[in-house]
Amino acid sequence: MDKLYALLVILIVIYIGINLGSPLLGFDNGNTTDNVTDVVDENLIHVGASTIPKIDNFTDNAVNDTTISLVDENKGMTINVSEIDNSQGIGDIAGNYYNNYPHTSNQTIDQNGVTTYFLYNEVSEYYSSDIFFNKNGQNYCISGDNIPYADSDYFINHCKGIIDTINITSTS
Repeated sequence: MDKLYALLVILIVIYIGINLGSPLLGFDNGNTTDNVTDVVDENLIHVGASTIPKIDNFTDNAVNDTTISLVDENKGMTINVSEIDNSQGIGDIAGNYYNNYPHTSNQTIDQNGVTTYFLYNEVSEYYSSDIFFNKNGQNYCISGDNIPYADSDYFINHCKGIIDTINITSTS
């Protein structure tokens, strides 16, 4: 019986030691959410109240509170991502933009459940694109200028990836 009491005392001492020592071990009394948030935030790009995961080969630069510029220096490509006004439906915004700015073609697709409007302004060597969509109640625009046709798949696939992964993280 004495051995059981000794074992109980040892377990209590270990329990108290772990609880008292946990701040020194980085456990912060069991609350590690701040540390997890910091690690997760290092892998996210903030666009207004939204986030997207960092994209390989692209560096992100804030243009303003609601727009970021993603730059791939190797390809000489820039993709701008913006939260835009929610006062109109995204179809109306895309239609007005198409009618008021030069575009040579357009395409509407369902990108994994998100209606997406691609507007193109094409010339012989390259094209520019404005992509409008609404996800989780927020309107967005992705744009790229002077995209060589040889890099079209690279540009479009990254834009589709942005559409798939962008999420609202807070209210603005």
